[in-house]
This record gives sequence, structure tokens and C-alpha cells, in this order.
Amino acid sequence: MINLFQAMQAFVKVADAGSFAQAATQLGVSTSVVTRHVSSLEKHLGIRLFQRTTRKVVLTEAGADYADGCRVLMAELEEVESRATTTSKEVAGDLRIVALGSFSLFRLTPLFAEYQAKFPHVNLRVTLTEKRVDLLEGGFDVGIVTEHMVRSESLVARRLINSSAVPVASAAYLAQAGYPATPGALAQHRLIGAPLDTNPQNWVFRPRAVNENSEESISLDASFTVNSMVMQKQAALGGMGIALLPREMVIEELRTGSLVQILTDYEVVNGDVAVSLVYPSREFVPRKIREFIDLAVGFFN
Repeated sequence: MINLFQAMQAFVKVADAGSFAQAATQLGVSTSVVTRHVSSLEKHLGIRLFQRTTRKVVLTEAGADYADGCRVLMAELEEVESRATTTSKEVAGDLRIVALGSFSLFRLTPLFAEYQAKFPHVNLRVTLTEKRVDLLEGGFDVGIVTEHMVRSESLVARRLINSSAVPVASAAYLAQAGYPATPGALAQHRLIGAPLDTNPQNWVFRPRAVNENSEESISLDASFTVNSMVMQKQAALGGMGIALLPREMVIEELRTGSLVQILTDYEVVNGDVAVSLVYPSREFVPRKIREFIDLAVGFFN
């Protein structure tokens, strides 16, 4: 009687290695054992899995589909065993995270602290950035980023937070430069923005009035650009001009009056900051990553 799991395991090893001999070496058995497993599997299925020549072994179309299914099943089995046998204290190693720098400064530290309290043997390796990032090329396990920052393909994205953007300036700046009454009046003001490669180079406004449907797009000719929303905020506080920032980031300054929201009769259509949790799309996610994902989603919910 065929041992289906052993046969599938041998088959996948051959498919990945492209060689019966190499697969046998990796499994620590003889080549004849691997050959017997694959032959038994072909008889069991009634299909040919490989095209064999004297020089190479190539998957058939049916074999390639079956190999994909076997990999999924074996990964799921490994995950089930991990859940059953691994305690939280045994979750260990490095967890590499890339995060939006300005967001992390006021939201992520409590999340990191909670994770390490639960899994003290995991070392968090955090990289902060405002630039676009390739998660896979960078070797990161998880990203906490805005959508425009992600360059990698085949990623799972889970929205953590969506913060609307508001135009703000310091009271001192507005006292000197005046309050713009319409979006068009921004052309007479100093504007604070992000570099060309990180953000849209126009701000789109829509009147809040119910009977108004028109939109007005303002080209951003910024007098000061910097790839950090934290420094944009500091520049606005320093009277350097008008900045478009997430409301959540300036809510305390708006409350105290150190920053003032302008153009309150309009909403910004294209300025929302959506921060998502992203990670490589695969069936088996290591437990240290899965635990972080679950904790982050719950933390922001």
C-alpha cells in the first residue's frame, strides 16, 4: 500500500531539484527509494508526473499542477504541527519590519512593546522610511506602509487605519500671509509638501456644501519639500507655510491652536493617508509573523 505522504514528499523534492539523485540526497535515502515513491504515486493517480530523459527530469503539465497542490498541503500540515507543538516562549528569531516613519512615531511603539512582552525571544528589526520599498528585495517580513510606498507584487494587504488630510498652518504664518478663502488662493502662499516621487503633486478640493459637486485641483509648487510628514508638521509649526497632513497627526496641535485648519468649507479629495499591513502572499506564514499580523490587526481595530 502506498504511503501517500512520503510519496508526495519525494515527488516535490524531485520537482524542486529537477533530479532524482539530488532529491534522494536531500531526503537521506537511496535514489531507488525516491524512484519507487514517484512511480507508486503515478500509478495511484493514473497520470505521468515527469518526462524523463537521460539528461534531465521535467514536470508534465499535470505534474506541475499536482506539485503546487502538494506544496500547499505540506505547508498546511507544517502549520498545524507548529500550532500544536510550539509554545509562545519558543517563538524566536528576528522579525524584520519596514514602517512609514512618520506614522510609527506616534502609533507603533505601543504595538511593538505589546508584541515583545508576549514573545520576548523575538528581536524586532525595524526600518523607518518615507520612500517606496520592495518588501521582498529588502528582505522584510512585514510592512506597515501607505499604498503608494509598496513596490513588491504578490502581497497581502490589510488596512489598519485611514486618516483624512487637512490643510494647516501656524497662526503666526496666517497672521502675516493672510487666510486663503478658496483653494485657488493657495497660489499666493508658501506650501509645504513631499518630494515628487512620494506624493501626488496636486491637492484636489471639493466644496462641503451639499449642492456643490465641482472639484478644484491645485498644482503643488511647494517652497519646501521633505520626505517626512513629521518634518512637514514641524515646518508648519515653524511658520514656513501651509501643509497637508493627516488629521490624526495634528489633532493635538489643532486643539491647542498651535496649528490652524484652513479652507474648512472644503474637503481634500486625494489627501487621505491609508496605512496598511502588508506581507508576502504565501500559504504558510511563520508563526512569529502570523502572531504579529494578528496582534496588529486587533491593535488598530
